[in-house]
Amino acid sequence: MKRLLFWLKYTMKNSQSRLLVTLTLVISVLILSLGLASYAISKSILMKEMAVPELTKLTIDRDLTDQFVKNVDMTAVQVILHTATTEFLQSSKNDFDKITNITNFLNAASISNNIESIYIYDIEKERIAASNPVGYISNMNLLADRDWLKDIDSITGMVVKERLNKSRKEMYISLFRPILLNAQKKGILVINIPVQKFFSSQIYVENDFGRSHFVFDAAFEPILAKDAAGLQEAQLGNAVKHADTAHNPTFYSNGQKYLLYVLKSDYTSWSFVSVLPEQQLFKGMYWIRNAVLLVSVLFAIVSVALIVIANNKMLRPIRRMRKLLIPIEKTYNEPELLDLENLTTKILNDHSFMSKQIKTSMPEIRKRFLEDACFEQADAVELYQKWKDHFADWQQGPLYIATVSIDHYMEWSKPYSLGDSELLLYALGNITAECFNESNRSVMVQHGKEGFYLLLQPHHENVDDMEGICGRVVDEALRYLNMSVSIGLSEPTHDVLHLSQSYRQSNIVLFERLYHGYGNVYIAKAQEERVKEDVDEALIQAVCQPLQTGNDSQAWLGIDRLFNVISEKNSSPVAVMAALEKLQISLEKTAEGLGRPIQAVMKPYFYPKINSMDIHDLRNYFNGIVSQILSKFQEKQVSKTNMTIQGMIDFMLEHLSENIGVKDISDSAQLSVYQANQLFKQETGQTVYDYFTKLRIEHSEMLLKETDYKIFEIAEMVGYQNENSFIRVFRNMKSMTPGKYRDWLKEQS
Repeated sequence: MKRLLFWLKYTMKNSQSRLLVTLTLVISVLILSLGLASYAISKSILMKEMAVPELTKLTIDRDLTDQFVKNVDMTAVQVILHTATTEFLQSSKNDFDKITNITNFLNAASISNNIESIYIYDIEKERIAASNPVGYISNMNLLADRDWLKDIDSITGMVVKERLNKSRKEMYISLFRPILLNAQKKGILVINIPVQKFFSSQIYVENDFGRSHFVFDAAFEPILAKDAAGLQEAQLGNAVKHADTAHNPTFYSNGQKYLLYVLKSDYTSWSFVSVLPEQQLFKGMYWIRNAVLLVSVLFAIVSVALIVIANNKMLRPIRRMRKLLIPIEKTYNEPELLDLENLTTKILNDHSFMSKQIKTSMPEIRKRFLEDACFEQADAVELYQKWKDHFADWQQGPLYIATVSIDHYMEWSKPYSLGDSELLLYALGNITAECFNESNRSVMVQHGKEGFYLLLQPHHENVDDMEGICGRVVDEALRYLNMSVSIGLSEPTHDVLHLSQSYRQSNIVLFERLYHGYGNVYIAKAQEERVKEDVDEALIQAVCQPLQTGNDSQAWLGIDRLFNVISEKNSSPVAVMAALEKLQISLEKTAEGLGRPIQAVMKPYFYPKINSMDIHDLRNYFNGIVSQILSKFQEKQVSKTNMTIQGMIDFMLEHLSENIGVKDISDSAQLSVYQANQLFKQETGQTVYDYFTKLRIEHSEMLLKETDYKIFEIAEMVGYQNENSFIRVFRNMKSMTPGKYRDWLKEQS
C-alpha cells in the first residue's frame, strides 16, 4: 500500500507522467462517449431512413384515396349539372316523366366507381329521387336511411365522411354536395360507397413487420383500421391530432413504444397513419448497444493498463536524458523534454493529414477550376493563380476541351430508370477516362444528364492521336454499353483564359450531329463553313398558327416546309436548335391551352434533350407533338362544353374594346355567372375574368409593339376606362409598366 501511494505521489509530481495519466483518462472517457453516441446516432439515422418508405407509402395511400374521391366528386358535378336534375327540382310531385328521367339517370350514373347509391333530396318539396333500390320517395318518413338529413344545413360545399346506414347495418363513405339553382340551395346530392369497396385496394390491406394502418377523418375518428397490435383507437386518434406539431412522434400503448407516421390530405382532411412497433424494429440495435458498451468498458480498462505500463517504459529514456543534462544540484527548473517530442509528433501528424487531404480533394478542386474557367465565373488573376497552384504538372503543352454526349438521349433513356441511366453514364465516364488517361492528362465534369466535358492535355502534341482516342471512346461505348455517343473536340489553346471559348467551340461543333448523324467525332478545325443566318420566324408561325385553329393540312404543310428548309443546310446547327427550342415552347403552350400538356408527367423532372437528336429524329419528334395537338383539338371540337366556352371566348374577342363584365359574357352563353365560371375553369383552368384580362393584356402587348398609340389610348382600346387601372393590371401580369415594356421591346429589336 505504501509503495502504491509512493508511486502515485511520484507520478502526479512529474509533469510528463501527470500529462500521460490525464490523457489516459480523457481517452477512456472519449471511448465510452463514442460508444454511447454511436448508438444514439445510428438509431436516429435508422429512424430517419425508416420514415422515407413509410411516408412514401402513406403518400401513395393518400394520393390514390384523393384521386378516388375526385373521381366520385366528378360524377357528383356531372349529376348536378345534368338537365334531369334541374328538371326534377323544378317539377311537381305528379310530374312522373321527369321523376322517371332522374331515377333512370341516377341508375346509370351509379354504375361506376363502386357507387352503392345516389340520392337527390329536394329541400322545398321534401322528397327524394335515388338510384336502385330506393327509387323515388315522396314522403321522407318512408326512407329508412334518413339520419343524414339533420346535417343538410351545414353542407355548403363538398363534404366526405363516414356514416352508418342503420337500415342495412352497413358503414358508408358518403359524399355530399349542395345543388344550387339561381344561387339558392335547392337540393342535396348524396353519393354512397360502402367502406369495404372504398378501401378495397391492395394498398390498404398490406400488414407486414407488425405494421398497423389507420385512416382517420377530419374529427380524428377512425374510418379504416388495420390493427396488428391491439392499439387503443381513441388514444391513437388523440396522438394523430397532435402529431403535426411533434418532432419524430412516438406513441405508447399497452406498455410498448410505437413509431407514428402521419400524412394529412388537404383535399379530404383525412389523416393516413402508419404505426410500427419500435421493439421489433430496433431489436438488433439494442443488442448492438449493449455489446458496444461492454466492448467500450473493456477496451477502456485494457487501455488504461497498457498506457500505465507504456508510461514507465516510455519515460525511461527521457529520465536518462534528464540525468545527463541536468546536474545533481538543481539550480533551475527541469526542462520539459516531452513537450518537444509532442510538438514534433504534432507537426508530423499535421503534415501527413494535409497530404492526404490534398490528394483526396485535388480532383474536386480541379473540377471546380474547370467549371469556373468554362463558364467565366472567375477573373484572370484568380484563374492564373489556381492554375499555378493546382496544375503544377500541366504547365507545358496545348489544352483541349472535349464534350461527350449521348445520342438521342430521350430515346436512349426510355428503357432505364433514373438510377440505371446514371449508372450507365458513370460507366461511360470510366471508359472515357481509361481511353484518355493512357496518353493525356484529363479532368472530367458531368454536363447535365446526357454527358460530360473534359479538359485534356496530351503528352505529345498530335491532334491526330486525339481524334483517334475520341473515336476509340465512341467504339468502346457502343461495344460494351450498347450506347451511341458523339464527341465535339475544340481547337488547342495554350492560355487558360481561352478555355471558355474552347468549351463553346466544342459544343458548337457537336451541333454538327444535326446534319451528320450519330456516333461521330467532330473537330473544330474541320468544321464546315456555314451561312450564319437564323431560321425564318415565319416558318415557325406557319406551324403554330394552324394548330390553334385545328387546320391540320396547313399544320402538316408548315412542319414539312420547316424541316425541308432545315435539311437544305443553309443555316448553322446552332441557329436551327434555337429555332426548334422556340417551336417546342410554342407547341407546349398550344397543347396546354387545349388541356393536354405534352409529356405533362415527365415535364417537372426532365426537359426533352432535342439538341441530342439528328434531323431525322427531330422531324419524327415534332411530327408526334403536332399529331397529339391535332388529335386533342378534334376532341375539343365535338365537346358541347367546349363549344360553349369557345362562344364565350368569341364574345370576349368581339367586345375586347368595350367596358363589359363577367355578367355580360355569361349572359351571351345563357348561363349564370356561377355556371359560366365553373364550366370555364373546369375547361381552361382559369376564371372568366382572368381569361378576359389575359386577352386584353395580350392585345395591348401587340398594340405596344406594332403601334405608336399613347398608353391611355391603348387602355381604351382594350376596354379600360381608367388608365391607372390598365397600368396596374398590366404590371401585375408582366412585372413592368406598359411604358417600360415598350422600351424593352425596342431594346430587343
